[in-house]
Amino acid sequence: MAERLAEDLWRLDIPLVGNPLKNLNSYLLTGERSLLIDTGFRQQSCREAMERQLAETHVDRDRLDIFCTHLHSDHTGLAPELIRPGCRIYIGEIDSPGVKNASDPSCWKRLYGEYVRDGFTQAEMEALWGDNPAQTAAPPWREGLYTELQDGAALHYGGRMLRCVLTPGHTPGHLCLYDPARRRLFCGDHVLFHITPNICRWQGVEDSLGDYLSSLDRTAALDTAELYPAHRAETGDLRQRTAELKAHHARWRTPCGPWRRRRASPPIRSQAGCVGASAAGTGRIFPWRRSSLPWERPWPIWTIWRPKGGSSARRYMENGYISPAWATKYE
Repeated sequence: MAERLAEDLWRLDIPLVGNPLKNLNSYLLTGERSLLIDTGFRQQSCREAMERQLAETHVDRDRLDIFCTHLHSDHTGLAPELIRPGCRIYIGEIDSPGVKNASDPSCWKRLYGEYVRDGFTQAEMEALWGDNPAQTAAPPWREGLYTELQDGAALHYGGRMLRCVLTPGHTPGHLCLYDPARRRLFCGDHVLFHITPNICRWQGVEDSLGDYLSSLDRTAALDTAELYPAHRAETGDLRQRTAELKAHHARWRTPCGPWRRRRASPPIRSQAGCVGASAAGTGRIFPWRRSSLPWERPWPIWTIWRPKGGSSARRYMENGYISPAWATKYE
């Protein structure tokens, strides 16, 4: 059910069935005009939970805009269905093309071809075609449907000014939403607790991990008392969590020669610790740790494909670094 966090703020718990992320925290800021932050997959379980909890808040749906922190389908999927005439869907201008591409089969065909070159089989990619929520649960694209936002853009809801803060890393154009008056930060997937955000390769981005670490510094400098992450119920102190995330990446961002022997077995050192290992092979042999579902179950191919995005961060390999940021505590 919808949880009231403050007079003007609700948390809607949207289940992500079968996904290791488990849930999406969708936040609703209410006022003369209201703002919904992130929506869930375009799947029936998300749809039912969202509609039921919006009804519980008694929000005026005809005066409800939507803010998507980034392009991933668990954040954007339901937005076109939820919007009413005269209302807006906001997305960062850098991530907006990614939302469009997610609804274009030709883009996925080209992308899956790259994955075959990175070590997956053609049969695996054919299986992924109908089983990848990034593709199947993404929102449809329509020109003029989305309002693009730049870094620093101001939105006004609940009698407060909300400022967009560009935080590239998890995606190239990830946006947090900062309320300086109430010292609130709606941080999407930029800062998570209990799990670490997935940092992977993006076309045209030289160093996603470097961008992410810089973004952590940027948000840590904000005067924040309340932190609202997009997944799981856990939250906490922004600066403390920032230090933990940076320490995590410092442990893993290790020159390939002296691979951390206490963290990796000899086969991993020999395969993942050398430039030239395939991304798919690297993704398969990292010591993933997950508690949401047992390892013994037959995993859908997308659960191997997703960490492959990090494994294939070629720039890190070419520079003599491997940083399996997506691995630890992706539960």
